Amino acid sequence: MELVVNLLVGIAWPVAVVGVALLFKSDVRALLKRISQLKYRDAEASFADGLAKAEASAAVIPPIRERVAQPELSSRLEQLRRIAEVSPRASILEAWVLIEEAAAKSGFVQGASIPKVNAPLFVEELIRIGKLPSSNALLLKQLRVLRNQAVHLSDFSLTQDEADRYLQLAASLSENILSAE
Repeated sequence: MELVVNLLVGIAWPVAVVGVALLFKSDVRALLKRISQLKYRDAEASFADGLAKAEASAAVIPPIRERVAQPELSSRLEQLRRIAEVSPRASILEAWVLIEEAAAKSGFVQGASIPKVNAPLFVEELIRIGKLPSSNALLLKQLRVLRNQAVHLSDFSLTQDEADRYLQLAASLSENILSAE
């Protein structure tokens, strides 16, 4: 009899926790969608930490010549901010397109029958020939990692502020690429 009581005491809390989780399943899902950090075993993804690192990388990038005003870039950035109000994740994807378009406008297209733009290779080439500082490669890598987190982690969510910070970094890198021509 004592064995049965000990067994019931041992499983009472796990059963209660599972029962409460099932009872409030929709509320728990809504709460999880607001989380901008995800940890599973040894893997951890924090969009805010990645943004802070990318902003630190961007802060040490020396200015490239005098920048030419890019009114098209400013209007695209405003459009991306409006998208971020509805879907921060979608704005991250579109911000990456800004970087690829900057590489394409600079004439860096690969492939014969199906042209492809490879922004990382283009930035590496600009660094190799001395038109961009090497810190741009680190910023590009960090932005790509953040974009991959936003795209591939299904339960991952980010705030509009985090999306706006990402948009600003992507626009800055795009401007650097366009100014390096």
